[in-house]
Amino acid sequence: MGERTSEERRRAIDLLGVLDTPPEKAFDDIVLVASLCCDTPIALVSLLDVERQWFRARVGLDAPETPIDWSVCRIDIDRATFLSIPDLTADPRTRDNPLVMRHPHLRFYAGAPLVMRSGAVIGRLCVIDTIARPDGLSEQQQVLLEALARQVADHLELRQIARTSDHLARLQAALLDIGDRIRRSRSVGEMTQSIAQIVGHALQADRAGFGTVDAATETIEVEPDWTADGVASVAGRHGFEEFGRLREGLAKGEMLVIHDVTTDPRTAADPSRMLAVGIAALVNVPVRDRGRTIAVFLVHATTPRRWTSTELSFLHSVADRLEAGVSRHRLDQQQRSVNGEISHRLKNMLSMVQAIATQTLRDVPDRGPVAVFEQRLLALSTAHDALLKGEWIAADMAGIILGVLAPFGFEERMRRTGPVVTLDAGAAMSVSLVIHEMMTNACKYGALSNDAGQIDIDWTIAGESDDATLTMTWKEQGGPPVKEPTRRGFGAKLIRQGLIGTGGVTLRYHEAGLTAVFVVPLSALTQT
Repeated sequence: MGERTSEERRRAIDLLGVLDTPPEKAFDDIVLVASLCCDTPIALVSLLDVERQWFRARVGLDAPETPIDWSVCRIDIDRATFLSIPDLTADPRTRDNPLVMRHPHLRFYAGAPLVMRSGAVIGRLCVIDTIARPDGLSEQQQVLLEALARQVADHLELRQIARTSDHLARLQAALLDIGDRIRRSRSVGEMTQSIAQIVGHALQADRAGFGTVDAATETIEVEPDWTADGVASVAGRHGFEEFGRLREGLAKGEMLVIHDVTTDPRTAADPSRMLAVGIAALVNVPVRDRGRTIAVFLVHATTPRRWTSTELSFLHSVADRLEAGVSRHRLDQQQRSVNGEISHRLKNMLSMVQAIATQTLRDVPDRGPVAVFEQRLLALSTAHDALLKGEWIAADMAGIILGVLAPFGFEERMRRTGPVVTLDAGAAMSVSLVIHEMMTNACKYGALSNDAGQIDIDWTIAGESDDATLTMTWKEQGGPPVKEPTRRGFGAKLIRQGLIGTGGVTLRYHEAGLTAVFVVPLSALTQT
């Protein structure tokens, strides 16, 4: 029973996070009231830690704490009952106490237990006199002391709720920030360094970092880590077994949690190496990939620390996000390699087709169709170049249009406006061919066939989410009057197929010039 309640008491005090905090007026007022009402020179709020009793508030006593063996408050503490000792020199439990035998020569003691809502008893509100009191406290004084003890417990509970709420809000905000950093990171190193800084600040730790491990989980290569002011980095290669029995659980994917390296059985045999690099408490969180530990996210404290369940849950969530982020970067790296090879081969193929076409068609007397064919190949090559910049995944619509128009040399007579639209590979190729055909016709028959014509190209997006549509308008003006062609060649058919080959095209021929409106679902154009 004693061991169980001692552990409960330690956990309850750890959760309060109150030890060694500055004085607070609420508790100071309570001990003052207790001292006056019970007519004693000394009153204390005593919290029972593992090796000491620490006074949350005190009046009439200079010492902020005493060794736990000197504590009268710990007597029968797990019974959670009122304790009264009329003469400390006559009671065998206290007569040899240094505080009784020597200064300040305590003689009378009365204490009410501090019982938390969990049932854990964490200490006492006590009043002490240097004169024995055979009759102890009056009934009214005892009732008052017990009521004040409940007030102390309630204040501690409320303080814990406020502290936990603030801490939880800080950790939740940190997780949101981590998710954003992972999405915006361009490499694993950039991602892990920024996450280490966020975690270090959120947990108020002294060091946080990330390291990759070998296949046998015997060594770790720690990348440049985040450290608090005055704390040295541990970046570099380390062997787990140099610091204790640390690797077995990590290899199985289990989080390693050590509250005090000097007492934990995995490190207590020789904690000197850890202490030498400023590790008195630690959490090592394994990062897994396909059932194997590939890395460890580590958090260190330079003094012993009880890591709370909330903090460990937070670190579990961090590890989950890290695993997803590392996996994404690895897949991206593989995809870039594949895309690079595909792009290289396709660009070579386009160059070969152009060379074969030039060689095959060089003796054709009518150079008009040959020039059109070569220009269409150029349009495809332009779209390919834009996609290559986007690693063959997507390309910006404005960039595609500019790339097709540039070789014609009419930039000063053309205006382009529209929002950013990212086209997937197929849409980029289709749009480039349509724009090329429109441009070719404008040069031959439309606004660019004279010295005064102009062309406006604009595109807009209407609707939301899955129902959004893109409308692109090609408007010519200042050129010669145009009429609808009576013969439709390949170029005309290509235009009427629309931006993605599914129609949605309206062509209006009038004296002011051609107006073409292309309408297409945005989801059919963009990379999802």
